[in-house]
Amino acid sequence: MSDTETSVSVPRKSNILVFHDETATPTAGPDKSTQSSGLTRLAQTRGTNALVVSMDIARLYDAPVGDSSNIVRAIELLKEVAEHFSDARKANDLIDTDRSLQRAQKALPKLFALRSIGDGFGVIVNSLYVAFTNLHGKAMNKAQIEVAWRVVRDLRNRLALSLEQGIQLVEELEESGLEVDPPELAGLLDDSESTEHD
Repeated sequence: MSDTETSVSVPRKSNILVFHDETATPTAGPDKSTQSSGLTRLAQTRGTNALVVSMDIARLYDAPVGDSSNIVRAIELLKEVAEHFSDARKANDLIDTDRSLQRAQKALPKLFALRSIGDGFGVIVNSLYVAFTNLHGKAMNKAQIEVAWRVVRDLRNRLALSLEQGIQLVEELEESGLEVDPPELAGLLDDSESTEHD
């Protein structure tokens, strides 16, 4: 035998290789049902594919039931928020308006958790959240509700907004009278503007 030759022992065909858990080394054993034990069966083939793991496709793409991608979740949440703003637009009294706005506000932290979808998405969701915070418990007026509803609906239809497009929609929120800058940042901006004029 030369130095470059290798010898690999091949299990007999009457044996199959199984993983006892997903991190263990494969071992040879008799043919057993792997369905009930959760073992993964190793197929014996020849050549470069020797000992290829046979795995069910459902197991390969294993996802819990009800788990969806961030984009699908964002679309669902934006639909919910848009419906709450729509209900607030149609409400006949302040109590119903406020109830709908509180429901919309409650969904915003969940949307903020999905801000990795894009910069435009993140800036709009953040601005809406800060706008609610800056209202200090007061309800939005009808014009502000209308603009917020339109912005959320537009965001739902175009999730992949660029930062510039997101900023344009945030400017619409500001034009309606909503304060979208955090209070601390607004104070800093005011201080910097007053020092420029001095």
